[in-house]
Amino acid sequence: MQPTAISEHWVARPAQLTAADFHAQLGQAPFALLHGAGRWIIHGEDPLLVLEEPDGLDLQFERTGELPPIFPDFIGFVGYEYARHLEPLLPAPLPGAFAFPEFHFVLHGRVQIFDRATGTLFEARRTGPRQELANRHLLGGGAFTARKREDSDSPGQYGAKVAYIREEIAAGNVYQVNLTRRERWHYRGDLRSFARRLAAADPAPHSAFLAGPDFAVVSASPETFVRIDRGRITTRPIKGTAPRSLDPAEDAALAQGLLASAKNRAELAMITDLLRNDLTRVCQVPSVRVDSFPVLESYARVHHLVATLSGELRPGLSLKELLRATFPGGSITGCPKLAAMTLIRELEAQPRCVYTGALGWFSHDLAQLDLAVAIRTAWASEQELWFGVGGGIVWDSEPDDEYRETVHKGASLVRCLN
Repeated sequence: MQPTAISEHWVARPAQLTAADFHAQLGQAPFALLHGAGRWIIHGEDPLLVLEEPDGLDLQFERTGELPPIFPDFIGFVGYEYARHLEPLLPAPLPGAFAFPEFHFVLHGRVQIFDRATGTLFEARRTGPRQELANRHLLGGGAFTARKREDSDSPGQYGAKVAYIREEIAAGNVYQVNLTRRERWHYRGDLRSFARRLAAADPAPHSAFLAGPDFAVVSASPETFVRIDRGRITTRPIKGTAPRSLDPAEDAALAQGLLASAKNRAELAMITDLLRNDLTRVCQVPSVRVDSFPVLESYARVHHLVATLSGELRPGLSLKELLRATFPGGSITGCPKLAAMTLIRELEAQPRCVYTGALGWFSHDLAQLDLAVAIRTAWASEQELWFGVGGGIVWDSEPDDEYRETVHKGASLVRCLN
């Protein structure tokens, strides 16, 4: 069977642009905008194809013109519940409030890539087979307002779940479980206003805004799930959180307290070991290494502890093989991963959808890939919006502290919704 042919022509020109400039040009058709704090801003519109499985298309690209350094051929996300297609022993997820895609990556007919490092805008038009897709998204107009409808867990309910996980740890069934709760909000008006607020209030390495015919995703994620470049794969798990303070001395004390926390370092060590094992399944032996552990990173509302792991990929790896070995990220499951995810299914009454899945882009040949863990992430249908917050529960976890940590993590989302 012949591969599907895609033609694209690139032009490049000098430009001085910001994420706000890209937000301003978002129209009425479905789009994807990745505008994190790193080197690239990536904008796609005019969908040609939607990939709903990791091995669903065989493509051949013909690229001409002034080519960019990266090729974000597919932009989109993998929802947390897609893991059940990769691991048959996982229990089936509960139904969600609306039909949200589990795997959704789009090949766009028009692509813009802005290189902040060189001040260069690359633009491409793609031609090729076109699926029958809706040409409008769900984003409305008018002033944006929102009000909270419900929490999945009260502080007491969340604390009881923390206590139950500690019992499972004492029994030797798990070592760490990432427990999350969800908030449901009703909104009116244009979600683009909310997305702009969040981008300004909480600039993050993996900020994103995606709009489809019947869903939208707004993210300010700080966490790298996996990145592939020149045959090397990198992951950067986050474990350990402390709030920021406006007082510089207090803020420094909070940061140093996090670095010195035996509990938080132990959380990160467990997940680092789990991810080292995950990477070994797709990397050449013995190339997997821990590049840094731990590093303090500070964001608008919180401090985090971060580790970095990397390895040399085995040649010929497929996207499905990569996901089967690494998805979902261990930092948002716990360990052992299968046991932790089974317990999550027991304790969390609603599906996570895109939250704690993976969001970003990859080239069709998997030579380049950049996916974030979709935390600090909201997902929406028409007039309803959800977001999730959570943390890793270990034996030393205190229920009240764990609930307060979720409040700190969701603070930027709540401020922008209000």
